[in-house]
Amino acid sequence: MSLRARVTFSIDEASRTLVFRYIGDLTGDQLYAQIIEHIQTVEAPWLYDFLVDARRLEGVIQASDTEAFGRWWAEYAQGNDAGRRIAVVSSDPLIHARKSLRDAIFPHRTSGVFDTMDEAQDWLAAASPEAAA
Repeated sequence: MSLRARVTFSIDEASRTLVFRYIGDLTGDQLYAQIIEHIQTVEAPWLYDFLVDARRLEGVIQASDTEAFGRWWAEYAQGNDAGRRIAVVSSDPLIHARKSLRDAIFPHRTSGVFDTMDEAQDWLAAASPEAAA
């Protein structure tokens, strides 16, 4: 039985992290439409790190879809996300290979790609302003 394609969303207020889980056979336009919908429910989402769990993603996200989302984010965040991070969890070689694309699309953020959630969360916590407080 195939999974219902969707993006789940949660907020970890303690670590100031927005958590997105990609599940099933999603296209880029489906995925980013859901992400935008979720982001718009958060007050000042640029003050949060992003943790993306793409381990259950079955679709392929086109670079052009990610670039379009990046343009939307740049206009929405207005550079107020400087110093925040994006941690992506996936074993997909394409997602690993696109790290430089993410870095170009989100110039105010630092990105990392990890094989496990623990690695990603440790990386986010190590640089989190909240962790240093």
